[in-house]
Amino acid sequence: MMFVEKKKEEVSLSGQDMMELLHAVQKKGAAFRFKATGSSMSPSICNDDMITVSPLKGILPFSGEVVAFRHPQTGRLILHRVVLKRQNAFLIKGDNLREIDSHIPIENVLGVVTKVERKGRAIFWPDRFRHRFLAKLYFKGYITYLNIRRRLKTIFRFTLTIFKR
Repeated sequence: MMFVEKKKEEVSLSGQDMMELLHAVQKKGAAFRFKATGSSMSPSICNDDMITVSPLKGILPFSGEVVAFRHPQTGRLILHRVVLKRQNAFLIKGDNLREIDSHIPIENVLGVVTKVERKGRAIFWPDRFRHRFLAKLYFKGYITYLNIRRRLKTIFRFTLTIFKR
């Protein structure tokens, strides 16, 4: 008996092509899955994680959720976290970045991250559609965790510079 191993085929798309495909898939009401690149969302989303982005389905993203959006200045597809919601725009920021992306209009938001897989295993990610309250609670807590983590890193670095003298 002979076993034939099928190789998984990967298609590499430019950011613009990926955004157009994501938009077309979500117009049909379906989720879109792709491999993340970069480290701006580390530690919650890392390079090479498989990400599932789902359509908003009439529910605006809330503070703490990770969204896929088209950056108004660069036109690039980016995944970052909603920090604050203001009328028809969001303040959005990468977990591993100091600066905010700027005000992102609601029409630039393409969907929300609903699943993250790392090395073939699903990472805990609350379901905003089935457990809205728990998802809100989790994501707000995660923002608090990130702020505490950032402050502790700053204190640690400062302490190291004092002891090096």
